[in-house]
Amino acid sequence: MDEINLQILKKLISCEDEPCISIYMSTQSVKKGEFTKLKIEFKNLIQEVTEKLKKRWRFNEREIKKMLSRIETLVEEVDFWQNQKSGLAVFLNKDIFEYFKLPVDFSDKTHVSRYFNIKQLISVLWDNPKYYLLALSPNYSKLYKCDRSEINELEINGLPKNIKEFLNLDEEAAESPLSMSKAGTSSIYHGGGGGEEDNEDLLHYLRKINEVVNNRLKNTKEKLIIAADDSLFSHYQNINTYPHMLNKNVNGNPEKIPSDKLYEKSLQLIEPHLHDYTDEVLAKYGELKNTDKSSEDLEDIIEAAYFSKVDTLLLDKTAKKEGFFDKDNNKVKKDNSIRDYDLYNFAALNVIKNGGKVYSLNSEEMPDGTYIAAIYRY
Repeated sequence: MDEINLQILKKLISCEDEPCISIYMSTQSVKKGEFTKLKIEFKNLIQEVTEKLKKRWRFNEREIKKMLSRIETLVEEVDFWQNQKSGLAVFLNKDIFEYFKLPVDFSDKTHVSRYFNIKQLISVLWDNPKYYLLALSPNYSKLYKCDRSEINELEINGLPKNIKEFLNLDEEAAESPLSMSKAGTSSIYHGGGGGEEDNEDLLHYLRKINEVVNNRLKNTKEKLIIAADDSLFSHYQNINTYPHMLNKNVNGNPEKIPSDKLYEKSLQLIEPHLHDYTDEVLAKYGELKNTDKSSEDLEDIIEAAYFSKVDTLLLDKTAKKEGFFDKDNNKVKKDNSIRDYDLYNFAALNVIKNGGKVYSLNSEEMPDGTYIAAIYRY
């Protein structure tokens, strides 16, 4: 699969048929065509899993071979390695075998536990945002939906294809070339009439596009990027009513730029905004810090998560501590056996299971250098 959503996460979370095997691997090498290197790295990760099944889970060779046979088949599949993106996540137990080729890089890790480890996977929900790209010129308008994997053109009812069609120009006017020329700081549309009138026609055209696009996006909070000549973009900025439009554009005439190039340039613009979603969450946590509505204590948070008290969890995706939650006594303990699991992952599983939100962040993004922080419902 190439997409992660909450439904997929909940499927993995609901499974407790141990052992649950989770493998994360960076596949950035595919961009250099280093397929052999990828296969070797994957084999090394499989060997790590093998050792964990032997030493901790006391599996014999036959049991291991049976358990890992589905993963082993991937090693020699040429198409599998040639079609990687930036990160690979694999999940396996006796009932489930899922793998995800994703546009987000992972640090190589293997986990064998009672639960699937989803700490790195959670970040994909936030690090692979959906956004819109509006390609715009007097002769051309198209709206695309994008993420870090792909770009797809959307069919939008009422969106003018070009200014000629929008203005219903007659045959004589339609034969006149449509272009943009700069006069000082103004962009003038040439369509057969006077300059001032033509410029008003252009603004009328842009207002209609804004109306249609804003109507389509009004119930979303995704970013909108405009691909247009700088001068035309300046006009559109003054007209735009969509609150999540970026104030930077992909400069140039989109008619003359292939969609894949527009897409690459739009990714460069969206990259600095990948973690904008954390600003509001971190601000709210800062307001509630040192009150009974928040906590940075792992054991307190685990109990609160289990009993559906956590509204929002901030989690350092690299943090790890082994142990288990004794549900009968509401205590975190350590057994040095297969009863133990990653407690940070356990907290995340239960927050999601109980309808809360989990943000899996890099260490430098966590508040006050903590490994975990929670906002409580009550």
